[in-house]
Amino acid sequence: REIIDLMGAYPGRAFRMREIVKYVAGNAPPSEERHRIRMQLANVIRELEMMGCISRRPSASKRGGFALYRWRS
Repeated sequence: REIIDLMGAYPGRAFRMREIVKYVAGNAPPSEERHRIRMQLANVIRELEMMGCISRRPSASKRGGFALYRWRS
């Protein structure tokens, strides 16, 4: 639900995974719990991508880069 709330409010904007995790986890300190949240979000984003709700732009570099996720309208 949080992913749809965040990304649906800004349909043309691209988000990094870090921004989505920060929105969902709030002020939780970096820890195992935050990692668990990130893994769960990755699963949800993958499902939304397969349904055609989200487009993903892969990282430009192989290591150290980041993908961008955008809500399709």
